[in-house]
Amino acid sequence: MARDSDLYAYAGKILRVNLTNGDIRTEPTAKYAREWLGAAGIAAKILYDELPQWVTPYDPANKLIFGAGPLIGTTAPGANKVNVSTLSPVTGGWGSSCSDSYFGGQLKCCGYDSIVIEGRAHMPVYLWIDNGKVEIRDACHLWGKTTLETLHLVRKEHSDPKLHIVSIGPAGENLVRAASIIQDESRAFGRCGVGCVMGSKNLKFIAAKGKGSVKIAEPERFLKAVKEYRGRYKGDSVEYFRRYGTLGAFAHKQKICGIQYRNFQEARIPDEIAKDIDTRETCDKYRVAQVSFPGCAHGGCGRVMEITEGPYAGLRTHANQWEPFGSIQGRLGIAEPTFMVKANALCNELGFDVDLAGGAIGWAMECYERGIIDEKDTDGLTLKWGDAGVTLELIRKIAYREGFGNILAEGCARAADILGRDSSPYAIHIKKQDLYEFLRGSNAWALGVCTATRGGGHTTGAPVAEQVPVLNEEKAKEVYGVDNAGDARAYDGKAKMVTVMEVLHRVCNSLGVCIWNTAAWNVEWIDRPELAELYSAATGWETSVKALERLTTKQLNLEKALNLRFTDFDRKDDMPTQRALNDPVPEGSSLAGFKIDEAKWNKMLDEYYDLHDWDRETSYPTRKALSDLGLESVANDLESIGKLG
Repeated sequence: MARDSDLYAYAGKILRVNLTNGDIRTEPTAKYAREWLGAAGIAAKILYDELPQWVTPYDPANKLIFGAGPLIGTTAPGANKVNVSTLSPVTGGWGSSCSDSYFGGQLKCCGYDSIVIEGRAHMPVYLWIDNGKVEIRDACHLWGKTTLETLHLVRKEHSDPKLHIVSIGPAGENLVRAASIIQDESRAFGRCGVGCVMGSKNLKFIAAKGKGSVKIAEPERFLKAVKEYRGRYKGDSVEYFRRYGTLGAFAHKQKICGIQYRNFQEARIPDEIAKDIDTRETCDKYRVAQVSFPGCAHGGCGRVMEITEGPYAGLRTHANQWEPFGSIQGRLGIAEPTFMVKANALCNELGFDVDLAGGAIGWAMECYERGIIDEKDTDGLTLKWGDAGVTLELIRKIAYREGFGNILAEGCARAADILGRDSSPYAIHIKKQDLYEFLRGSNAWALGVCTATRGGGHTTGAPVAEQVPVLNEEKAKEVYGVDNAGDARAYDGKAKMVTVMEVLHRVCNSLGVCIWNTAAWNVEWIDRPELAELYSAATGWETSVKALERLTTKQLNLEKALNLRFTDFDRKDDMPTQRALNDPVPEGSSLAGFKIDEAKWNKMLDEYYDLHDWDRETSYPTRKALSDLGLESVANDLESIGKLG
């Protein structure tokens, strides 16, 4: 049994940087690690304890926290996800985002588990971390550069072609509401506006390079578990995921009606368009190299693509996953098969969330279609479904807050508030976060998306089991504890599925494990018991599945409490979009006529709140829920502001 003074798996220190006064210091990770699991758990605790009630996302007092979980830097399957958390400019509350990363391993090899950044530099700066040496340096010459330009210039300046950085582009500098942070040239901390917070602090990038290592408490036990678990990743499903990543879902999503088309008006792409834009064919045709990140159990789902024909011939870039296709190309009805690659590359270079691009532009195109706006509003642009050129121009205008792009840069929810004219029904969002997930027809998925504390999203509680082509029913029953995990239109038992996935997702996001290497994607891959074994062997702290459930449920309640302190979120914000509730799926598909039954949804939501011991009427945590988790002081805080269930 390891002692706290003999910290294993964790690097041991948290780096604190104040950009206003230049103060740089450290504190021991052991201060948090026992009670708050890894990257996201520690971040939630720091944000809740240290953010003043009056702070806003853009305020220098807001904190931006990078965290490399305890399994990063080890051989654990999928151990490559870094977390960034903050007070979100998008929702106003808890904001958290993860990305595949080499940066996280380098950070831990420098001796740090997390970086807590506060204040605002007086001019553009970057943070240089070289083993134990930490400096705040001038970045004025890089301000205005894209993320790709920044990476190339920084590697050249430091004569290090393998240097890994996390940076913002023009969107972050211009405080685009959902600006992202990019790891090297391709992977994004995409959601919640974390890049906007980084831009508000005048921080252009962070570089880390270290020569240290990660120490394991019980190496033989750990390596035995790793060997056993990696043996599960074999067969056609692994090869298929390696070949296409999440883009391999195209045919099945088209079949089950899970692709938003024309801003969620329809549930699938018309067949005459779909046959020309099959994402798998595009991958096969233009793939020139495979890309992986440390620890990936299926050999990496990334690809380098080189477009050799069509309007984007000559483009060489890292391929996208599903979201740029679903959120932009499918949503806007663009028939050019390589458009998703181009749009993803442009959003990454400019540095903002592909879901904001799809959400804001989708709202604008539907408003144009309905006569709510015209060329006088759009800087002379004609907004027609399927227009790739106009879409790319709007992406550029959003990044620089130019003209009509200045409104769209606020995201669809705020853009609708600014415009008015009864345009809000066409702003598809959850808690002001632009939505890409199709909700109708997958009830557990929809519930996980809508109740997500960080705003609409599928990586903090949404089960994907309802949407996979082949599901091992017996294993799914074991994972979720329900008999009908694959019955997408059922309402019974779905709240239980979400609470199970809330735990697994948070364990992954905090330990630094990619969810697509776990039962979150394939129920036959590693799950909570395996992650508990890896964490126990790595840290020397014997940790059961029940203990992981307690730690992550504690984190979930703190995220909820953070939202209640800084927003007016309550039960109404856990409801589906009006389109999902009111508009039946159009004829011509297997989902024709389906819409979410509001009465059954509310019953399902009641069950979800009951499972958490939260108040049904308000969604607020009760004193019992918080006290049982050791959060009595949080209960007192919520009572003082009238938000205790």
